[in-house]
Amino acid sequence: MSEIRQYDVVVVGGGPAGSTTAALLAKRGRQVLVLERERFPRYHIGESMITGVIPVMEQLGLIDELEARFQRKYGVTLVWGSDPDPWRVSFGQAGRYDHSWHVVRSEFDQLLLDNARRLGVEVEEEAQVVDLITAADGTVEGVVYRRGGHKHRVTAQFVVDASGQSRAVSRKLTEVAWQENLRNVAIWSYFSPFEPLSNGRQGDILVESVKGGGWLWGIPVAADKLSLGHVLPVDLLAAKTAGGRTQEQVFEDALASSEVAAKMIVGAERVDVVRTTRDWSHICDRFYGPGWLSVGDAAGFIDPLFSQGVWLGTSGAWMAARTLDAALNNAADTDRALARYELIYRQLYNEFLSFISFFYDPTRLRQIYMERAAEAVRDADGNLQGGFISLISGIKALPDVAGFDPLGSEVLEPERA
Repeated sequence: MSEIRQYDVVVVGGGPAGSTTAALLAKRGRQVLVLERERFPRYHIGESMITGVIPVMEQLGLIDELEARFQRKYGVTLVWGSDPDPWRVSFGQAGRYDHSWHVVRSEFDQLLLDNARRLGVEVEEEAQVVDLITAADGTVEGVVYRRGGHKHRVTAQFVVDASGQSRAVSRKLTEVAWQENLRNVAIWSYFSPFEPLSNGRQGDILVESVKGGGWLWGIPVAADKLSLGHVLPVDLLAAKTAGGRTQEQVFEDALASSEVAAKMIVGAERVDVVRTTRDWSHICDRFYGPGWLSVGDAAGFIDPLFSQGVWLGTSGAWMAARTLDAALNNAADTDRALARYELIYRQLYNEFLSFISFFYDPTRLRQIYMERAAEAVRDADGNLQGGFISLISGIKALPDVAGFDPLGSEVLEPERA
């Protein structure tokens, strides 16, 4: 085993949450190591961004690169609820940002990780964490990882678990609560060429409920390439495949029954394999403990109905970097900073989860969804569309994230889910 190396922070996972946490800490002069299990670029789903990601991308200095490389996303077109016609909300109806992006995640994640390197983060890819280094009292003091056939030990004042749903660190330190109403599976592929949405909606993501259960997404990741997927409850998928039908056939059935998605791929060819993943929404009992902190999907994951995954992960990362910097500045502030981090991060999660759980009933009137969102954002002016897009874009939460102070004056105790 190699000689032990020491860092301020070791981040396990080089995806958006991990690379953002590391980059922002490096900007504050911290010595940071990222350990990423895979070799980038690597394929990943989660391709549509909401405008809530823009402020942290500004902090990272990446806006120009995002504009140059990726398709703009102006809003959401929905085929949802008891209203018969498709309906639309645009980002320009809330806040100062009128668009975000549809991204190729392999390129997007590579961009963020390379940017962390540029800012001074040390990155090791194909590095598999195999054990934790802990003190006698259980405090996490570092990790053991395997790379190139050899084991290495690194120590740090804090270890960040940003390893996604694998929870490489935190699964040994805390339990997880599953959201029973959102135990879903996603099935998807890519089609080219495709027919864009009409009437000024060409840059939108399509979200369409499926007769019989679940929903479809349609994301124009390139001018001639559409990401098209089906999300449905795992129990429903099991029932649909019990008679011998394949997951691919279930996917094709959902497309055939759709009103809008099917029209987008008339004459198109499928240009990739049919992929599948488990989208089981969850939240950890604790987001932190002595010597460690979780961020991104390692802390909590919510069904991707409104494309909030990268926003939630990078917003948590923005707060995590300030939290850890405060703790590194003064050890006496550690507990207070970590408690405040969990409180605000858990609030962001719970607010989104509550609305998605409400919205998942596709039988309500459009007005009812709008009114529920307006209640959540406390829109006294009754601007229902503005309230709706403010909530689902992450703009409503921006003051809590951008203005996050890990050493706020009030004494806080995080609510548990």
